[in-house]
Amino acid sequence: YWDCCKPHCSWPEHAHGNYSKQCTNKGQNESSDWSGGSVCSGGGLMTCTSQIPFTIDGCTEMGFAFAAVPASDGGDCGKCYQLTFTGKGKYSPDDNHRYIKGKKLIIMTTNIGGDVQQGQFDIMIPGGGVGMFNGCSSMGWGNQGAQYGGLLSDCEKEKNYKPAATLTCLKEKCNSAFGSDAKAKQGCLFLAEFMHGAGNPMHDYVEVECPEVLKSKY
Repeated sequence: YWDCCKPHCSWPEHAHGNYSKQCTNKGQNESSDWSGGSVCSGGGLMTCTSQIPFTIDGCTEMGFAFAAVPASDGGDCGKCYQLTFTGKGKYSPDDNHRYIKGKKLIIMTTNIGGDVQQGQFDIMIPGGGVGMFNGCSSMGWGNQGAQYGGLLSDCEKEKNYKPAATLTCLKEKCNSAFGSDAKAKQGCLFLAEFMHGAGNPMHDYVEVECPEVLKSKY
């Protein structure tokens, strides 16, 4: 998901001094106005586009991202978890799920979701769907796809869940929706490239120490 809202872990009452970055100016300028309001409730603060998912050169089997965890966990701001993909999908596994079997994704918690289930991680990916709240209207982006599932969900339905066609469709939609925002487009393409367009992939997970590459962007 990517709703553009100020992160849960950017509010003083949740961060307890361990603040997640927040931004103004279409997610580009960092702000330390921690008590300021979110774009999702009439304020001016939002998610920084620097918190898109990413990979590191030479490391093709591991990705890094930020995510929301269940609200029942109390937020767990700044905790990290390593997800290992099993090659299966929550609904019906296909070649896109099998392609990422064994790949790992380390996530750092910046947010919570009232609709996030235990053991579920909502990865922050531009074009992944705006979810319960939508603060992206000021971003100048194109169509963000289905409210839940975003551009990938649209492609799955349009291509009748055929893996190869869905993947091609997703790349086209990322390039179209984020044609004016290179950073957001890079984040959207992470879902197509590293994740190979695998929707709701199943995973094993374990809490890990946060790597510097995530802490520096948190």
